[in-house]
Amino acid sequence: MLHSINLLRTLSCYAIAIFHIRAFVHSHSDTVHLTFSAAPGFHLFLAISGFILVYITRPDDTPLNFMMKRTVRIVPLYWAATTLTLLLALARPWLFHEADTSLSSIVSSYLFLPHYDLGGDIQPILFVGWTLGYIMLFYLLFSLSLFVPERVQVPAAILMTIGVIAGAQLLPAGPYREFYGNPILLEFAMGCIMGLALRQKAVQEFVKRTSMWPIGLIGIAGFAIAMNTTLPSWGRMGVYAVSSALVVFACAGQDLFRKPLNNDFLSMGGKISYGIFLIHPLLMTAFGVTLFRLTSNDWVATILLFATVLPLTSFLAYLSFRYFETPTNTWLRKAFHLSKLPPKSVQGKAATMRPTVV
Repeated sequence: MLHSINLLRTLSCYAIAIFHIRAFVHSHSDTVHLTFSAAPGFHLFLAISGFILVYITRPDDTPLNFMMKRTVRIVPLYWAATTLTLLLALARPWLFHEADTSLSSIVSSYLFLPHYDLGGDIQPILFVGWTLGYIMLFYLLFSLSLFVPERVQVPAAILMTIGVIAGAQLLPAGPYREFYGNPILLEFAMGCIMGLALRQKAVQEFVKRTSMWPIGLIGIAGFAIAMNTTLPSWGRMGVYAVSSALVVFACAGQDLFRKPLNNDFLSMGGKISYGIFLIHPLLMTAFGVTLFRLTSNDWVATILLFATVLPLTSFLAYLSFRYFETPTNTWLRKAFHLSKLPPKSVQGKAATMRPTVV
């Protein structure tokens, strides 16, 4: 089990939730100014997603089989959360005042297509869904890479990603050019590169002989640099991408080739992380708007918002994983005859990455 990666994935989703709560507070209060930042959460989330793609790929996966397996994992909970957000936006528009409930927005939201909301941002009805738009695009590119020989699949996916970013610059100004031309896609590629590196025997031997802590700490130091220095947007994104890749490499290397963390709590944290990611916006908006309307002291409202949203999100994410995501995923896999067999291992039965000479 990738317990360190599960811990990292859990922390990244909580960081994203904290980032959003902080932004919500700043948009609703003139007196509360929170100086901390949780920006690395997004970048880690994308890099982890890229690594996981390499980690879970089976040698006998077909493009359609791979894409279907990822779709049945991602879509059901996202569609359920989007539907609930849409219903609330229609019934209580003051809660989601920037949500565009037009037909074009609804269709775009369910199909992971870029669309401007009423505030001029590229966000679906459930605003965190913009990240899933990138994830689904990268899933598609990675599934297409399965048409080529195994040894060049990851490089092919990375080249296609660069091609999408470059090709988007040829589109007319609008949401598609802005969305698909964003170099943030390269953060997925960095995660894939870390997965590819850990397939190499020389890298595996290096990891076995070398402590992963310094590598992880260098990545964390990179986050601090990106958050506390003035850099151009490309430069800051580059620092975040490299830093995220180093942290992912350190955690994955520790799990696969050194003494892994062995904790069921960490394993469960990884399982509910997707629920944390999708559920917190609903709770944040509902509780946040209510608290700032009912409470005259913005600091009290802020403290109550953090104190209620984070634990309640965790609880609901657990219920979602156990009673919605797991049974839905199991049923859809059976319905579409999708294999549940694990990939081949690099270390017997303990890991699921394969050594490949590239």
